Amino acid sequence: MLKERVTVTTAAVAVLAVATLYALARFSGSSRVHNHCQVLQRSGWWVDNSSLVWQPQGCTQRQYAYDDVVRCMKSPRTTSVGQYALFIGDSTVRDKFFAWARLVDVDVDGDAKVHSDITVRWPGEAGIAALFVWDPYLKGEVAQQVLHGAYNETLEQPRLVLLGAGAWHLRYANESGGIVNWRRTMDGVVQRLAESRRDGAAPIADHVYLSPVAPVVPDKLSPERLATLDPAAITWMNAYMQAAELPVFSSWTDMARARPLETTDGLHYSAGLERAAVNLLLNRVCNRDTIDPHPPMRTTCCFEYPAPGSFVRWYAAATLTALALLVAHSRWATIPRIVPSAATLRQLLVFGGILLIMFVCDRTPLFEKLHKHYIAWVFTAILALATVGGAATWSADKSEAFLGRAQTDEWKGWMQIVILAYHAMNASGVSGIYNPVRVLVAMYLFMTGYGHCCFFYAKRDYGLQRLTAVLLRTNVLAIALAYVMGTSYMDYYFAPLSSAWVLIVWATMRVAPAANYTHLAWAKLAASAVIMCLINGLHLWPFALLERLGVMWSAREWEFRFGTDIYIVYVGMAVALVRLQYGSQLLVHPRWPQLVRWSVPASILGLVLYFYFELTRASKFEYNKWHPYVSPLPVLCFIVLRNANAYLRSHSSAMFRAAGLISLELFIAQFHLFLAADTKAILVLVDSRLWFVNFGVTAFVFVGLCQALGSASGTITAWLMAKVSVDAPAVDIPMSELPVAADRPRALDRLASDPPLLARMASLPIFDSLALRWVIGLFALVLLNNYYD
Repeated sequence: MLKERVTVTTAAVAVLAVATLYALARFSGSSRVHNHCQVLQRSGWWVDNSSLVWQPQGCTQRQYAYDDVVRCMKSPRTTSVGQYALFIGDSTVRDKFFAWARLVDVDVDGDAKVHSDITVRWPGEAGIAALFVWDPYLKGEVAQQVLHGAYNETLEQPRLVLLGAGAWHLRYANESGGIVNWRRTMDGVVQRLAESRRDGAAPIADHVYLSPVAPVVPDKLSPERLATLDPAAITWMNAYMQAAELPVFSSWTDMARARPLETTDGLHYSAGLERAAVNLLLNRVCNRDTIDPHPPMRTTCCFEYPAPGSFVRWYAAATLTALALLVAHSRWATIPRIVPSAATLRQLLVFGGILLIMFVCDRTPLFEKLHKHYIAWVFTAILALATVGGAATWSADKSEAFLGRAQTDEWKGWMQIVILAYHAMNASGVSGIYNPVRVLVAMYLFMTGYGHCCFFYAKRDYGLQRLTAVLLRTNVLAIALAYVMGTSYMDYYFAPLSSAWVLIVWATMRVAPAANYTHLAWAKLAASAVIMCLINGLHLWPFALLERLGVMWSAREWEFRFGTDIYIVYVGMAVALVRLQYGSQLLVHPRWPQLVRWSVPASILGLVLYFYFELTRASKFEYNKWHPYVSPLPVLCFIVLRNANAYLRSHSSAMFRAAGLISLELFIAQFHLFLAADTKAILVLVDSRLWFVNFGVTAFVFVGLCQALGSASGTITAWLMAKVSVDAPAVDIPMSELPVAADRPRALDRLASDPPLLARMASLPIFDSLALRWVIGLFALVLLNNYYD
């Protein structure tokens, strides 16, 4: 098993190395290229055949609204005098103007004025927001005044100028001089743009762009237009503008060509398509002024990533130090006690290296990013492939225990695969999918309550040793990522949520431990549930204290996450107590066979009722109100069906078990390795146009590195602990465990020979105290949080 895991990780590293070389070969030092400003104008595609969602090649765009436009046009960075956009050209440019104007005033009437100038003002203000000048040949007084930068009190310099002509040159060739005259006009524009860039020249505007000649749909053109608007001529004109290196939005041509159904007259396109086109223009003009440079970087089109912060530089230096010490291990005759063993250094290097890889993937422009978009058949196909893989690796286990280790690892594995597909496909907007995924999170927390309750009941071990090991293992990756990636610990919400519930289960079982073996255990569970409901419901969490310490958590987010699944952990503890206190009695009860026989159809009915209920809720927000009360039903029904007979209890899927062993790493690392922009985008390792190939390659690299992360996290936990218990009972099933393999005890025995970190730094016996280490560790985190905030 270890050899297989190493092989997968090694192959993943090799694939990542090839992807990195490919990305480096395509990378440009020009900021306009690597920040995707040029590609935003030049290429992209519609994400599917049914929606008007445009995907620029290799980057994610912002969806602009009124407040964004105001912030952009009135930005203090602008060098222009006027705070408005100027559109000059024919009716196709007028369509762009109206799409822009409707962001300022939704009541703008697009059919009110034809072949005339139009002005839109900021609501409640006298200032102009946008101005359209009808000039289909770009020969009018305003067009010439703008091209020569000859502004005055009547016409102030705009922030943005969009020019467009061509359709009327073809439509009325005798009057306009046709293509020959159009080309002279474009040559004049080229000359004026070049002159305006010279030092001391009169600038035209902060941004000047040209609209391509709109492609036509011949079948829908009127006879008069069909006779004059030649598609071949339009193609030539657009190619001429590109060859002349005019700042033309060529992607608008691709938009129109790919959506012939979005036009009714063959020339003018729908408001929705024009809205998407103008949104590209806004991204090109405004992203510099509207995008927050702090994580998450949800918009990567025309965006310059900030330089790595001081913590990342220190972290990289520490990782290189681990490499140097590892090399020194093979050359030094005597190793100083303060230096970790070679095995520990190797895992520290792996952990540090993978986190730096995540930083490069998600915090630099080296790799492209794509929008997430829900497509039902793709989501279904991913889950179907996972199901086939799980079924193909179905095999017998060594145990037939109820909720045994193999079964719960499998459970965590398939749930994590569903969650990954859910995040990758942006399925959170589909209520019928969102609601069951909420149940999957409840299932994880059920296992936390069940597994830890079983452990404390069976082992009677309430000391800090195991508790600290579990909390370290759960949090080491999330905490490290929070500092390296500049995010919040709360972003990786399962780590703090699981940790809180581990502490609650520990405290519940720790108080009056003798009562755990009597009927008073149920009173303890009830009291604990009431206390936690009061704390969460009355907003009694110590967020004010955390803020004084410089720790900024979202109280609303935490209370939502905690409260949504506030009862399921106690359900897990209750199932554990029933099994441990009454299990032997139930098995010999005369009605037990009848109960088992009826439990299967009852569970099927329960699942049917649950899905009927969740699918009939008006929205996922309405469902969230019911979730704490209804989620135990599908969880318990699933457990009954999964353990319905000896065959099901003694068999499981090897593929899902393997995923379950690293489910914690899969959940946390997906934010920056499988996905990007803190799960808000898709990471591209291959080519942004090859979606399925990229998905498969990225998933393979992601799984391989997560396996390495799981092993490294376990090693780091063992290194930080003075002593780690290697007794892992079959019922101890939470996600937070020490090294992730069948060879855990052997690995821990090897690592236990390393003196703990603090003992290496100071020989005083007092540093063997876990309580003191807790204080020192928390104090260090507070200092880091305040210094690198």
